[in-house]
Amino acid sequence: MTHPWKSKGETRTIWFYYNPDDRILEYLMDMKELINRGILNAYSIAVQNSNQLPSPITLRKSLKNYYDNNTEYAKHHINPVCRSAIAILRSYRKNNDGELKVIKAEKLAMRIDSELTKIENNQLRITLKPHEYEYIDIVDKSNKYIDYSQYPISEVLLTGNKVCITFRVSTDDKPVIHNNIIGFDLNFKSIDYTVIRNSEIVEVKSIDTSDIAQAQRDYARKRSKMQKHIINPAKRDRKLKEAKHRQRNITNDKIHKITTEIVRNNSEKTFVFEDLTNIKEEGMKKKNRKRNRGDKSNGNNKKDAKNNIKSKRFRTHINKWPYRLFQRYIDYKSDNETLYVDPAGTSSECPVCGGKLRHPRWKESECINCGVTYNRDKLASLSISVRGLCLCGTPFAVSGSPSWHSMKNDYLYHPDQANIENDQRLQERNA
Repeated sequence: MTHPWKSKGETRTIWFYYNPDDRILEYLMDMKELINRGILNAYSIAVQNSNQLPSPITLRKSLKNYYDNNTEYAKHHINPVCRSAIAILRSYRKNNDGELKVIKAEKLAMRIDSELTKIENNQLRITLKPHEYEYIDIVDKSNKYIDYSQYPISEVLLTGNKVCITFRVSTDDKPVIHNNIIGFDLNFKSIDYTVIRNSEIVEVKSIDTSDIAQAQRDYARKRSKMQKHIINPAKRDRKLKEAKHRQRNITNDKIHKITTEIVRNNSEKTFVFEDLTNIKEEGMKKKNRKRNRGDKSNGNNKKDAKNNIKSKRFRTHINKWPYRLFQRYIDYKSDNETLYVDPAGTSSECPVCGGKLRHPRWKESECINCGVTYNRDKLASLSISVRGLCLCGTPFAVSGSPSWHSMKNDYLYHPDQANIENDQRLQERNA
């Protein structure tokens, strides 16, 4: 299964400030005009195709004649121009509820393909026109630059005052460890995982991440107070920005530490996650369906109204949930391949017997066939591990494994722990 954060080889980036000469500035200005021209062409194509943006290849075909007749730059520059134009329109549409319109690129910024760049004598050589080059002195402020420069350049980002050089330090695919799987179920306040090695369940564990959720709630309350009590708009925006950066730094730091410890302790395992790419969109669809049912009842259905409230709370939690950051850090730090499985049914289908699961409480999963009550999150991690083994071509039958009978108690639901969590949830709501 493909995934937008699937590793394609490791990259490393160095950056430094520079003073561009007139030729570089002219090049950046011309590229900005070409990007704006590409945005106009892409918008025209999208209007004719029900607002479906074209691919960069399709845009390049529509822009090629204009590029050849009006510029003298190397032919390869048209490729990053088209990619940048499409990326700008996609970003605008994503941040404006699907709305699409012609916008202009304002900043001087250009991504340059590796075919047009080369390092010579500690200088970055950029091919602007055929057999015409521009040289930029590399400011070696990175201790790893000497090591990175031995590898091929992946891409160069050139702005009005900064140069970012990305090197592809590894092009080999990461290996998959078929007989050693660790599957993760990511939740708002915990990370649960199950380890299956050599067709045996060897470990199930839960990592408490409630401190991350607590920090997010604290900063959300702080920002709410700032918006209400700080009258000066400039000061309010500055304070909100500072609070946002502090929250992001705290979250990143905690997840960095958790993922580093996990990878260090499980270096010889293949990590398996749920593919949660469209989870935010699914939350919006759920809200819209319930809203439509409420409209049909003319607003008199109190149950639908209650569901709408839950849907709003669900979206709020989803937007704060740093699952993507956790997956990306694990994928980046692990020397082995990271697998992503279909999330459908991991909390509704029993991995032991395949029966239907029902949930009398949020943390409780009761199997109709087994008649056993499990911890919902831990059982889901077992399902994810089993699906990861299927992707590796080594299917695993839970009920037929002797290790299941020795590890079964670790997956059971404990009401005492549930009562503690309920008390914590009530305290959070009251706060």
